Amino acid sequence: MKIKSIIIENFRGYKDRQIIDLNDFTAFVGRNDAGKSTILEALDIFFNDNKGIIEIDAADINKQAREENGKTDIVIGVEFIDLPSEVCIDENNKTTLKEEYLLNEEGNLTIIKKYLNGSKTAKVYILANHPSRKECCDLLSKKQSELQKLTAHLACDKTRNAEMRKAIRNQYVDSLDCKMQELEVSKEDAKNIWDKLKQYMPVHYCPLKMDKVKS
Repeated sequence: MKIKSIIIENFRGYKDRQIIDLNDFTAFVGRNDAGKSTILEALDIFFNDNKGIIEIDAADINKQAREENGKTDIVIGVEFIDLPSEVCIDENNKTTLKEEYLLNEEGNLTIIKKYLNGSKTAKVYILANHPSRKECCDLLSKKQSELQKLTAHLACDKTRNAEMRKAIRNQYVDSLDCKMQELEVSKEDAKNIWDKLKQYMPVHYCPLKMDKVKS
């Protein structure tokens, strides 16, 4: 997968949500303290879960946002392109991000991490154009036994969760009412999704850090 853009909100000097697009070669140019290093350090936090060079803490919350709006959640996200053709999010059942409605309106994968009160542990979300119809909105969090009950009257492979979810959605294909929404994938009943997706993330990210020499 390849990074298309970075999302930063309420992190250090970035008060409002900012989307920074990247290309094959991207240079950040600006005066000192403009926020160039913050972008690279946000990626370190995102990919290395606070186990890299940078560790997030409450001091990183944007002071203006906290004082004016009481906002204390730091948001760091990454939008990916060049996605895998197939993924496994249920044991060894292959499916696609598109069939699971886990892509945004442009067909890309957006992962959002929220650090509540500057906590080192993030809640993880997928920002996706996902069905909001009540029969289909929470299928990814359902266990196999629950899906089997919902598909008792449908012809599908009831040993494969992905096939059962697909069969359920196909019943309402013209009225799924898809909307852009944040799907939490770090909570217990959906944690397996995030654990599986992490396998497709870039393996290593390490920003170069140089000591400033005083003149």
